[in-house]
Amino acid sequence: MKDEQITLSVTDGIQLPGVLWLPEGEVRAVLQITHGMTEHIGRYEKLAEMLTEHGIAVCGTDLRGHGNNPASNPGDPACASFGESGWEAALDDMHRLSGMLAERFPALPRFHLGFSLGSFLLREYLNRYDDPVSGAVILGTGQQPGAVLSVMMAVVKTQIRKAGFDGTTPLVRQLSFGTYNQKFRPNRTQSDWLCADREQLDGYLADSLCRRDISAGLFYQLLDSMRRTGSASAYDNWNRQTPVLLLSGGDDPVGDGGKGVTLVYRAMEKAGVPVSMETFPGARHDLLHEYAGGCADKAMERITGWILEHISA
Repeated sequence: MKDEQITLSVTDGIQLPGVLWLPEGEVRAVLQITHGMTEHIGRYEKLAEMLTEHGIAVCGTDLRGHGNNPASNPGDPACASFGESGWEAALDDMHRLSGMLAERFPALPRFHLGFSLGSFLLREYLNRYDDPVSGAVILGTGQQPGAVLSVMMAVVKTQIRKAGFDGTTPLVRQLSFGTYNQKFRPNRTQSDWLCADREQLDGYLADSLCRRDISAGLFYQLLDSMRRTGSASAYDNWNRQTPVLLLSGGDDPVGDGGKGVTLVYRAMEKAGVPVSMETFPGARHDLLHEYAGGCADKAMERITGWILEHISA
């Protein structure tokens, strides 16, 4: 595998750093990754190693306010935030990267993968952009009642007034990560909900490129996206020829232990989207880092096999 450092020029004069992992031989297809909350694209190197062995190039950038990008709030550099217009800008960033890959690899099948925060961005992206995607892999997603999300958004608005859009508060921490972590008490860390593999979780917590908090504004934007992606119009503009693979940990609180992701599956199926789903018992949210129980390897093998299947098709 070869890696090539890239820079994506996007709106507002921002330059998003990223990486393109390339096979040693012929490129058969391309996978574009939109990573999750607080993390960075470098955490997908293991998946890229497996995919490039099969001729699949892998590419992604650090999202705004994540990874190697500067913090939206310089006063709180450990806080991940998109900025006030950042959600729409992040969707446009995805479209620009997709266009760049289409120019670099014309006529090759292009797939998208979105995890967690990236899963909601990708679900919105597929409903907004007429992008000829050969398939979409959606990990760590879910669905909650719109009324519950609206109440949470009203509460988060009060926290934005307290801390600013790019700042955070103890209540934002509790409503976001804290609520998920309660399901795994007694807690060893504040992020037990992410991963049951202690070594991988500790590596995440020690990673200087991973942010510790999310801003009140980004949490509000995420809740708003969850409301849209769970609405009746969520699949109005999806290309019904684009297959979808839903993957989730069986103990993932974002997917409500499989219940929430099943609701997404049923909604897609009802809308005529060609979708398949698999859950991995014992795995929590960060499925691709659940090595201790073998789930990460199985998930990466499932992704690889699914992409190869659709390349052949």
